[in-house]
Amino acid sequence: MKTLTVEEAGAGLGLWMKRALAGEKIQIRQEGAVVELRPVPSAKTEMLSPAEALRRLQEESGVTPEQAEQYRREVREERLAAESKRPA
Repeated sequence: MKTLTVEEAGAGLGLWMKRALAGEKIQIRQEGAVVELRPVPSAKTEMLSPAEALRRLQEESGVTPEQAEQYRREVREERLAAESKRPA
C-alpha cells in the first residue's frame, strides 16, 4: 500500500492510476482525511462466487474473518427462516 500527499498524487497521477489499476492500494491523504484510488467495476458485472464476494467485502470493509463468518451465518439463518415461511 502506498499513501501519498495530495501534492505527490497530483504530480504523478498517471503513474498512480496505472498502479491502482494493476491492483496496488493507493491512498491519498489531506490533513486527517484519507481517500483511496481504485478502479471502478465496469458496467459489465462480473459474477463472483459467494466465497470471493465475501472475501472482497471483508477486504474492503476491514472486517475480521470472525466478523465475516458471523455475518455469513446470520445471512444464512435469515434466508432459511424466510424460505420456511413461504407457502409450498
